Amino acid sequence: MGEKQQGFNERLARKKRVQRMKSGFVLFLLTWMIAWAFVTVSLIVKVNSLQEQMDILTENTIRINQQKAKAASSGQVEQYQASEKKDGASKKAVQKRQEPKQKEEAKDGEEVKKVYLTFDDGPSANTENILNILDEYQIKATFFVTGRDDARSLELYREIVDRGNTIGMHSYSHQYTELYESLDSFAQDLKKIQDSIENACGISCRLYRFPGGSSNQVSHLDMKEFIRFINKEKITYFDWNVECGDATDQEYTKETLVENVVNNVARHSSSVVLMHDAGNKDKTVEALPDIIQKLQEMDAEILPIDENTAPIQHVAADSVGD
Repeated sequence: MGEKQQGFNERLARKKRVQRMKSGFVLFLLTWMIAWAFVTVSLIVKVNSLQEQMDILTENTIRINQQKAKAASSGQVEQYQASEKKDGASKKAVQKRQEPKQKEEAKDGEEVKKVYLTFDDGPSANTENILNILDEYQIKATFFVTGRDDARSLELYREIVDRGNTIGMHSYSHQYTELYESLDSFAQDLKKIQDSIENACGISCRLYRFPGGSSNQVSHLDMKEFIRFINKEKITYFDWNVECGDATDQEYTKETLVENVVNNVARHSSSVVLMHDAGNKDKTVEALPDIIQKLQEMDAEILPIDENTAPIQHVAADSVGD
């Protein structure tokens, strides 16, 4: 009887050890899966953050190249270099030399300045805030949107239009290497963003802004190839002649953004202002009310782009041809 009891106890002890081992293995497996899931999510967040930073760096490089090319073509290389110095006094000195001519032109023309505020890269977490500010001041703007397929973004497409603003295309992917790889890849991307807007808003969008602008230096092909294609599709593309400065990856303040817009709008009778609608552009949202107020103090007419708006284009139409 003692031997039987001892054998039973041993079997029971083995069974408990096996059960503990199984439980330990299951716990280890669950812990490993949770840790792996956390690592995966962290990597995805980091990749997205790096991609966003690369987009900003690319656009900043393009912007600098465009400014250099423009300065060189007009014989103003020295002025451009002076304006690029971090010394604020040098930059103000350049602007001061230009002021008498600017004021004289405004006085002679006596035209009401037209200003078109445009927002690239949305929709984003900031789109609703921008729309609310525009509504508060009872003005309309233009949103050049990228491709989205989530329900909230499609709803924001509709909100942009329903609130009386203009919606335009800024490519579906916004991936320079893919978009500008060939005319076929560009055409497919164009159709995709155009279909997305039409399905969401019920309109056939005919406005486009090239990522990086029509004079970007990233495209594998001559940008004139894409411009010819856009023209054949009866789509009008818009660049810009005023930048608020939020495309840079450097630190900037709300006051700097306001100053950039106001000072440069003063130089043109018609201004297309480049701004950005992205989740990391909180300072743009903060600056928007001040920008609007300053423009209103200048008696500028703030308008959305429409079919009657004369386009601002970095690449001259007569240099493209059929």
